[in-house]
Amino acid sequence: MSITGGRAGFGAGGLSGLRSDALFHLFIAILAVIASVSAFAVWTPFGVAATFALTLVLSIAQPGCIPIVIACSFLYQNLVVAWFTPFVPDHNTFDALRGANFVILMTAFGAFVMASFQYRVRALTELRPWLTFSFALCGIVSFYLALGAVHGGPKDAVIYFRNTITPLACFHIAILAASLYPVDLRKGIFWLCAVAILYGYLEQIFRMDFLSLFHGDLYIHRGLKAQIEAGVWEKKLRETGFVLRGIEDTMMTTFFNIKLFSDLFPPIFRNGGPNFHPISYAYGLSIMSAWLLFKGRWLLPIAALPLLLVIGSKGATFMLLVAIGARLIYRPSRAELTLLAVVALAVVWTVAAILFGATHGDYHVLGLIAGVREFLHNPFGQGLGIGGNLSSTSLNLDWDRAQDEGVASVPVESAVGVMLYQMGVGSFVFFGFLAALALSARKQLLATGEPDFLFAFVAIITIASNAVLQEEAFFSPLALGFCLLLVGVSFGTRWRLLGISRGMSSRPDQPMPAPSL
Repeated sequence: MSITGGRAGFGAGGLSGLRSDALFHLFIAILAVIASVSAFAVWTPFGVAATFALTLVLSIAQPGCIPIVIACSFLYQNLVVAWFTPFVPDHNTFDALRGANFVILMTAFGAFVMASFQYRVRALTELRPWLTFSFALCGIVSFYLALGAVHGGPKDAVIYFRNTITPLACFHIAILAASLYPVDLRKGIFWLCAVAILYGYLEQIFRMDFLSLFHGDLYIHRGLKAQIEAGVWEKKLRETGFVLRGIEDTMMTTFFNIKLFSDLFPPIFRNGGPNFHPISYAYGLSIMSAWLLFKGRWLLPIAALPLLLVIGSKGATFMLLVAIGARLIYRPSRAELTLLAVVALAVVWTVAAILFGATHGDYHVLGLIAGVREFLHNPFGQGLGIGGNLSSTSLNLDWDRAQDEGVASVPVESAVGVMLYQMGVGSFVFFGFLAALALSARKQLLATGEPDFLFAFVAIITIASNAVLQEEAFFSPLALGFCLLLVGVSFGTRWRLLGISRGMSSRPDQPMPAPSL
């Protein structure tokens, strides 16, 4: 990675150059995702090698485009995978294709970790504490990966390592890229969000006819086949009497996924989005919409709201509603009041959800209670991959017994409960990292009045409150990972301009940089 004087700041004409770079970076991102998945479709080892080489070249030649490459891979990779579904011979190869974005992320993370030790990075005093914090937290996560691999299953440990390291890698890449290079995500995020919203409406209106255009129906069928072989739908038949008749049945749900509404509203077709996962899609929409909202764009956030209601992700909808409220009441003169209102809403939301869930035997609350109980029994932690929705240790959970006893046998459904169980006291370092980010966003908002930092505060606080009762809030790449990618760019841009200002003040004959975008 190299930086020249022309790329370090905005000179005359620098703003138009940055805008043209934004569209170029988006084009690169789309091509990179297509090329990576295509390479995996040829042969998995070739896909790993080709994706590694491609990402490494981009990290060195165009480091400023890496954040949008990662965002594009999170949101649209599985849409590309769907095109290859008829040609994928087995489930292992299919899973390998879906792992391309993790290879992109970790290759870029490795490249930016190496770049962290350069002199010009050490010269940015605001950046150094966050890099140290990030390295320390990655070390803790790696320790619990080893512990989980020894005490449980290595595959489960790797899955939760991926879930936990992704937000940290996203933040590290974003702050370093934006601290060293001009990174403008406005056009990139706008178009990613606009296409995701258009996709959602087409999927909702035309359903399987739309999905069949790019083999999306076959993509869903492959996942359904794995569930049938695992006995998921047979178990549901015994417990509820529900008979699976076809693919579309798996995508129907009650309004906001709440049983109390089953008699009041007809079943709703639940969008999976271009990433084929409803909750992750909802978080992606909500985060992009909130980010654009604080950039002064209202049309896309308003257009996203009906899709969020149809998907029924309460946490993602809550985030966007809080963002809209904060944007409406925010003024620099009452920034503190806005921040207090956000915290108050998050606290009320979390407490109300816990109380409601506790009285109705909600699985998320039962999983949270299990996490707190097991943490008190063993504060050191069990290791990554032990407990949690994606772990083999939770496959045989008896929910009827859990509701009778008021607690699940192992922590599930709650990111906070699962992290307490898996990482023990180490999880408090992760929670502290998020708290420190929120406090830093508050400090920067009060100092600059930049709405970017209000977005950072709102997103971190609402995602953290959702994580109390929802695993996806922390563990979905399109939730906390995507959030910290955007937050990292905001912080990095601020620190880069502060560094340039300090340099210019020592050379008064040089023009000052343009204001932050």
